[in-house]
Formats: sequence, structure tokens, C-alpha cells
Amino acid sequence: MWKVVTIRADYEGWWLFDDWKEHIINEIICTEYNEMLKEYLNLIEKYKSKFANEVIGKHNIHAFYNNCEIAYCEDCEEDLQIFYSVLILNDNSIYTPLPN
Repeated sequence: MWKVVTIRADYEGWWLFDDWKEHIINEIICTEYNEMLKEYLNLIEKYKSKFANEVIGKHNIHAFYNNCEIAYCEDCEEDLQIFYSVLILNDNSIYTPLPN
């Protein structure tokens, strides 16, 4: 089973801290690889038009953000940028997508 998930966090998705699953805000379940790839590419294009900034990091994970979307971190005592990262899971494990 394939999943295309979006996480919303104050770090880019490729860091994948232990609690990353708690930050999932969207999940698309697919049974076939081609279906997953289509959903993934559609979501990437949607986010490219929705967000002003995009960075691609480790594991070819895309992270999108708008400069004005920040959240205050009490532990850090500073404002942190909010990122939306798109991940592919195959049988609940991170799958590295092909480069675009």
C-alpha cells in the first residue's frame, strides 16, 4: 500500500524527527504505484502554486513555505518557519521518490 502524506512542522521534512507522524495533516491512500505517482505529482504542482518558496532536501523530499507563516516556539523563545513537506510511504516506510 502507498500513501502520499503532507506534514506541517517547524522543520523541513527531510529531518524526519521521531514525532513526524504526529504532524501529518493530509493523507492520500493508493493501491498502485502509478496511482500514487499521479497523486504525488499533482500535490507537488498544487503546492508549487500555493506557496512562495520550495526547497528540496535529503531523500528528494519537497518542503514548501510562505515567509509570513511562522509559529512561536516557547522552548526556543523565537519564531520558527512553518514548512509543508510531501512524503511518500510504502507499507508505512519512507519511500524516496525519483528526482523531478
